[in-house]
Amino acid sequence: RRSSSRMSSSFDFPFFGSSGSGAFGSNDFAFDEDLDDDNRQSIAARYEKTRDSVIFLVDSSEKMMKTGAEDKSSFDIVLELVKNVVQNKLIQGGSNEIGVCFYNTEKAKNSNGFAGIYNAIELDEPDAKMVKELERLSDQKIFRDEIGTGASECEFHRALWTCSAVFSRRKNAKISFQQIMLFTGNDRPNFTMGGAKYAELKTKATQKARDLDDLDINLVLNPINVDGTQFKISHFFADLLVVEDEDGIAKFDEQVALNFEDLKGKCYKRMFKKRALASCPMTIGDDIKIGLKLYSTIRAATKRSPVQLDSRVNQKLTCVTKWVCGETGAVLEDYQINHFYPYGREKVKFTKAEMTDIKDFGPPGIKLMGFKPRSYLKWEQNCKSPLFLRPDEGQVKGSTTAFWALLEEMINLRKIAIARVIYRKASVPRFAALLPVKENEKDPWDDKTGMYMIFLPFSDDTRSLDFPPQPVADDEKIPGLIESTRKLITALVGDVNPESYQNPSLQKHYRALEAMALEREEPEAVEDELVPSDGFQDIEAEIKAIEDIVNEIEEPEPRKRKKAAGRGGRSGGAKKAKVAVVINDADYRTLAENNGLKSLKVAQLKDFLRAKDLALSGKKADLIERIQKYFSDQDAS
Repeated sequence: RRSSSRMSSSFDFPFFGSSGSGAFGSNDFAFDEDLDDDNRQSIAARYEKTRDSVIFLVDSSEKMMKTGAEDKSSFDIVLELVKNVVQNKLIQGGSNEIGVCFYNTEKAKNSNGFAGIYNAIELDEPDAKMVKELERLSDQKIFRDEIGTGASECEFHRALWTCSAVFSRRKNAKISFQQIMLFTGNDRPNFTMGGAKYAELKTKATQKARDLDDLDINLVLNPINVDGTQFKISHFFADLLVVEDEDGIAKFDEQVALNFEDLKGKCYKRMFKKRALASCPMTIGDDIKIGLKLYSTIRAATKRSPVQLDSRVNQKLTCVTKWVCGETGAVLEDYQINHFYPYGREKVKFTKAEMTDIKDFGPPGIKLMGFKPRSYLKWEQNCKSPLFLRPDEGQVKGSTTAFWALLEEMINLRKIAIARVIYRKASVPRFAALLPVKENEKDPWDDKTGMYMIFLPFSDDTRSLDFPPQPVADDEKIPGLIESTRKLITALVGDVNPESYQNPSLQKHYRALEAMALEREEPEAVEDELVPSDGFQDIEAEIKAIEDIVNEIEEPEPRKRKKAAGRGGRSGGAKKAKVAVVINDADYRTLAENNGLKSLKVAQLKDFLRAKDLALSGKKADLIERIQKYFSDQDAS
């Protein structure tokens, strides 16, 4: 069986960002402006495949139209996923291309004139028209009226042929990563045409798949059956698709999707190609070199920086910097600009070549310095987004063998590697820890075998903080408060996973962008999943227990402050007259009869008792009981 790399999710992020503070502190950025192109060289490499071209090939047979447990058919789920992908690509921008083709249809529309194949959306960059067309076709009634489901199957190899013809007509095919995303629930296409015919068509489909591979077109299968029917890749697709080992078929059989979220997760892993952010060598000693590719890891989503546009033509503005003489106002050329560094009262001047030599710490790359026990790497040292390292055989022959041998030995000895990283010429070296990891054997799509490059903090970034002592709850003074609070926190937290909740602020931002891209008047409403349920039904008992304990606490009497002697020899000012507290017996009686004295504060209860010359000692419950007894005695007399 043919071998190929597997697909996984990828994210587009700038590589490393700015160089940070250099040899001259915060003024370092001024020198970067004048470096020539050679000095701006980085370890990042340019790749020919810079864009994605994807054709969604969707089975439109009657089997795909049958509804499942969630009252949705496999066809409905696939179109919802395709629309989701198009919307995301539209919002993200870029020059990616998407097309949609249906097979096993009643009507036909394709350049080859094949029956049962309908090219619904031509391969093109996503736009609002494409999203609206997918929304319209999601209605099965409209789909059946305009395209329809075929009474019989079309020849499967012709569906692949149609997609190949679409790709061949594109001018940018050489710079595009071309994929056919196949969605079907039938693991034996054309089986109903009979034994001899089926064998012939299977051979043609296998040959067509090989032709696609020769044209660098990747065929990706996404099986879906909402009714839970098992999908056996060995029946037909084993000779067409990519499996890495003999167990690959058995593993793939377990990947059939049952609902939208299941299909979305599996499809995104297979659809997005891992693209290296950079390529660089790792040196061990003076003689050994290993070629590496660096990949970005998953990061927290953030709002993109705003882009300045020209209001007249709605085009992106380009910032141009020029140096101007302060005395004459003339624009300065490169040879007229000198660099200096203040030393005392003198300005030490440097030429451009001297500046380049001062800031040169060596060629970009990774140099292995040594090894440390894995326990030395602390969680708090992960202060910068890590990168992921994989071997690059194309850069240095034998890199794969050397890299895997080093990784296996580091895992067996529970070691991490310490490396010096110069990620851009004229940038400051950083030390990083290389943490080896192996793939999860239970997940056939998890190929996370490699090393995480975790950038270590500088010594200035590590500091010890002295926190002031905090008050601690005392069970002797307030019995039951600690246990009740612990129950409340447990009820609030439970088994909640913060990663399962979407950021409402980001979702509103994305909905606004989506509305602008699709030319809608109002963005869709966003459900804030962080808002708790009404009434806190699940934790009312815990809240009530803490309220009862707090209500029982006796408030301390305010301390009487001694007044300081006034200025001018006087012993003090005139005393303020006490304000008499007016007590309304009727109000207190009403509260006592309706069990509403709990709503009053301890000070209010004591005001009433003080006015009636009753004792003021005890907890709040004792004060309430004393007031209720006072009214009971009055009623009895």
